[in-house]
Amino acid sequence: MIRYLFVLILMISGCSMKKPITLDKTLKHSMSQDIDLYYEEKGEGEPMVLLHGFASSSYSFRYIIPELAKYHKVYAVDLKGFGKSPKPKDDRYSVYDQYLLVKRFIQKHHIKNPILLGHSFGGGVALLLTLDSEIKPKKLILIDAAAYKQRRPKLLRWAMIPFLGKAALYMLPASYQAKSGYEYAFYNDKKIPKEGVESVAKALGSRGGKYAFAKANEELIPDDIEEISSRYKEISTPTLIIWGDKDIVIRKSKAYRLHRDIKNSILKIIPNCGHIPQEEQPQLVLRYIKEFLGD
Repeated sequence: MIRYLFVLILMISGCSMKKPITLDKTLKHSMSQDIDLYYEEKGEGEPMVLLHGFASSSYSFRYIIPELAKYHKVYAVDLKGFGKSPKPKDDRYSVYDQYLLVKRFIQKHHIKNPILLGHSFGGGVALLLTLDSEIKPKKLILIDAAAYKQRRPKLLRWAMIPFLGKAALYMLPASYQAKSGYEYAFYNDKKIPKEGVESVAKALGSRGGKYAFAKANEELIPDDIEEISSRYKEISTPTLIIWGDKDIVIRKSKAYRLHRDIKNSILKIIPNCGHIPQEEQPQLVLRYIKEFLGD
């Protein structure tokens, strides 16, 4: 009876035996994941690897890829569980798992000294790749990057509510969830792109899409994030930091902190812009990137 009561309490509270998520444990227990990430390749020249944000895909860079591809060989990657990449039902969706998969991708494609561009969650992956002595990126571009310990954004906290959060995730239409995500992330809702909402909804509604979203959300914040973020001061790679000044997903105070920690960095704040500048203010983002790269 006591055993059943304990199980019931766990179910009601939503608690689970969550595995510790640290870089050391991921590296020690990592087995090569048999996953080929979806990517699109365009242009010629110095290689650029583009990494998108949480619940998004490489499609979020569609406004800036054509111009970047005039001067660079662009690899726009869909992270595991998102876009057109595989969505297996496992528990390996942390930023560290993503980092190892992208590292494998870079090595498999023999990409040397890439320019790394990461948005939001993809910015966290890009930072880990920059700290990896084997990758040696030529330059780093961070757009509203996930870099420090913080609370989950409100919509992701709601998705973590025991029973109700998961029920809502699986019962509500993917189109509604995608639109809600854009409304939360954008400052000017009039600029929300219909095609962007449709792309996110299609991936979320695909087989394994909602499982991948839920699992990645559970593993979103590593237990050793403060230890990792303390290492940003080691980064000497020339870095461009771009941030929307109205970002409520990752506040711009994090942009200033990142700028202080990465000594060889430039900070550009975009006015009247939310969490996804490459979709809400793509021309200004392109201008800053081209100036930084000398294109």
